[in-house]
Amino acid sequence: MKMNIFKRILIFSCALVMTACGYHLGAGPKAPASFGTVAVPIFVNESSEPNIQALITGALIREFNRAGVMIVNEDRAGKILTGRISGYSNTSVARSAAGTVSEYRLSVDINLVLKDRAGKILYQNPAAQLREEYFASGILEQNEQAEAEALQSGVLDFAEDEVRHMLDAVNTGLGNDRL
Repeated sequence: MKMNIFKRILIFSCALVMTACGYHLGAGPKAPASFGTVAVPIFVNESSEPNIQALITGALIREFNRAGVMIVNEDRAGKILTGRISGYSNTSVARSAAGTVSEYRLSVDINLVLKDRAGKILYQNPAAQLREEYFASGILEQNEQAEAEALQSGVLDFAEDEVRHMLDAVNTGLGNDRL
């Protein structure tokens, strides 16, 4: 009985650690060999959140790599993904019985455009939105840490979803299906 409880705690702890660090089970989307190369220059950040462009750009690059797409400089790329981050908000969505905030939702507004070398739009999502909710505590430092972890988790999910949509759009020729 004690061993059974220990095993359950161990499995739960491993699952918690793996999801908290952004680890994803499974292979994720795979690009066909014909997809070619992509350049992903650092996104433009028009939001109030400093350095978020590096986090999002890096996550998309990692996800393309995971899908088997080679990332190259713009002058060598068959495709170029550009992005503009236009907004960042963090709003309360739930309150406790005492009236204090118990849950927040962070939202990031992003405009994505994937073009080929000739400038033809292969994929466009002008209203992409990263959303993630997280629980609040009464301690400022814990809230800031929870927000940072929620942002990291949301960015990883966003990158996986958007790369999957881009690969599908290019493979099917339906590049503007997200408009």
